[in-house]
Amino acid sequence: MVELRRHGSEVASVFDLLGTDENDLTSALGFTMARCPQLCEAIAARIGVGGGDAVIAMEVRHAEGRTDLELRVGQDLFVFEAKAGWLLPGVEQLARYTSSIRGNGALITLSQASRALAAHRLPPEVNGVPVFHLPWREVLDDIREVEPRCRGRERMWLQELNQYLKGVVRMVDVADSWAYCVALNDERPGDGPISFKEFVQEHGTYFHPFGTGGWPLEPANFLAFRWEGWLREVHRVIGTEVIADLSDLYRWMADYPEAHRPHMIYTLGPALRFEPIPNGTTYRARRFKVLLDQLLTASTLYEAETASRLLAKNI
Repeated sequence: MVELRRHGSEVASVFDLLGTDENDLTSALGFTMARCPQLCEAIAARIGVGGGDAVIAMEVRHAEGRTDLELRVGQDLFVFEAKAGWLLPGVEQLARYTSSIRGNGALITLSQASRALAAHRLPPEVNGVPVFHLPWREVLDDIREVEPRCRGRERMWLQELNQYLKGVVRMVDVADSWAYCVALNDERPGDGPISFKEFVQEHGTYFHPFGTGGWPLEPANFLAFRWEGWLREVHRVIGTEVIADLSDLYRWMADYPEAHRPHMIYTLGPALRFEPIPNGTTYRARRFKVLLDQLLTASTLYEAETASRLLAKNI
């Protein structure tokens, strides 16, 4: 097979030619739902839609604005609103579409956010219209579920959408070598049995607040950890999840005030074979991104950070 690239990135699916913004995602989904009725039925079942003939429309313009994707089943109209990453649409944005809903329809939000996070951030209804959240990973589950029952062109489009969504949901290219550098200590959140350092070293996990106080909304491919004046460990990020409350995962944090807000949870691979390097400057608790190759070749963390900024500026 001949390798195909566009703007320097691999084109693994025909849908990669669209792009990766919200409209591109819903266009790919809507097209495949129309070409594969079994996928349409599976997604409709997730959002509580009864049987009936379905009509799919994309980028429909109403007086209140343009919708990403619409699904009409009988007299019921469902409006889908997608967001990139773990973001969710605001209530004001959703309210613009409520007058378009017909019958027993609903507003459907689409993003990487879990149902739990969406329940924490979104109201159950807006202007009397139900709001239902559909994570992209559940769409991927439906694709895998119906594919064995499909043949020919239907299966081809399912495979194309599956390949496309897996790349987009990941968001960060696995070849990307940026590491997010943070400080660790021996404090035990919520006075629990595990310290911040032990979470990383013994449990292969790390967490931080989601998208507030300067914390990122999107994960890096690597996490770099420093303590006691040295950068000591670098781990590849194997998986991520955003949860609404840390105490749902760690019960002993029920009385820990910091736990009761959304957090990004990382699953870490083993520590890379890496010779610790001194900070080279005073960082305190500052957080920043640094290129992995610079960490492996620089004599100090400060030198690696400086070189990474220069490279990013000039590339």
